[in-house]
Amino acid sequence: MTHPKPRYEGSLFLVFLGVVNVLGIMMALWLTRTEPSQGQDPAPLPEQPQLVTTPPVTTQPRVLTFTLTLSEPDDLKVRQGDAVAVGDVLADRTRERTALQTQLEQTQLSLQRIQAQQVLDPPEPLPVPPVAGLPPVFYGTEEAHIAAIEDRIDLQKRKIDLLSTMPPSDVPPAMREHEDRILEGLYRDLELAKAALKQAQEQRAHQEYEHSLAMARRAEEANQQRLALNQQRQQAEQQRREKTFQEAQLQAQIETINTKLSDLSTVRSPYAGTIRRVKWLGQSDNRLTVEITLAIGGSVSPGPAAAGIQPLPSPGPGD
Repeated sequence: MTHPKPRYEGSLFLVFLGVVNVLGIMMALWLTRTEPSQGQDPAPLPEQPQLVTTPPVTTQPRVLTFTLTLSEPDDLKVRQGDAVAVGDVLADRTRERTALQTQLEQTQLSLQRIQAQQVLDPPEPLPVPPVAGLPPVFYGTEEAHIAAIEDRIDLQKRKIDLLSTMPPSDVPPAMREHEDRILEGLYRDLELAKAALKQAQEQRAHQEYEHSLAMARRAEEANQQRLALNQQRQQAEQQRREKTFQEAQLQAQIETINTKLSDLSTVRSPYAGTIRRVKWLGQSDNRLTVEITLAIGGSVSPGPAAAGIQPLPSPGPGD
């Protein structure tokens, strides 16, 4: 048994055919319009308008901020609202630089004076004069005198002995007394001669003692000269060390001053513009810190009436 197809399936098929026909007609019409007729140039397309862009124009200035360290308020050479050109001085620590320049010159002069000083070695001392030597010991004169007197005494004794052997009648008493007195005189001369020899010996001993003292004094003087020379050499070496130390110390001071001077270089404006603001930040260790705001570019006119620039009170420490 066959079942009849639903009626709505045939309706859908008819709708589909109608849509296809409509699409075909529209395609044919579109092709007819777009294809140019034979022997006729295609119509030119209208020119599209070009979009011209221009950079945005700004009237706001570019702002640079400088933080400076000063010694005193007068070191700041600009005020709020001042117009500056490239290279204009913003700050210059003139007084401190002058003081450092003076200190540098004085230190350099001190260094030159020390470098000009010459430390000389002490001269060699003159040699100590030598002590004259003693003559050789000689007592020949005194000894010869004594020997001569002794010979005369022996001769006188034999003469007296000879008189003793003669008969008393042949020898007058006065002769015997005379010969005895001659012998006594010879003995006295012998004692004097021996005393002269002893005196000569004592003089020699004294001379030798004085000579030994002179030799000792000469040795001591030579030793003192050596000690004095060594001391003078040590003093000269100490002076050289002190000179070297002072030169190094002054050279270090000069380098320190030059470093300080380099830190005190003049601050110049790198751009042309207007001082927009001056703000004192504070003080520390006798140093003032200030902040400068420089407006460059834009259409800002100098003075507090410029756009975005408000007048500030006069700058000073603690502002």
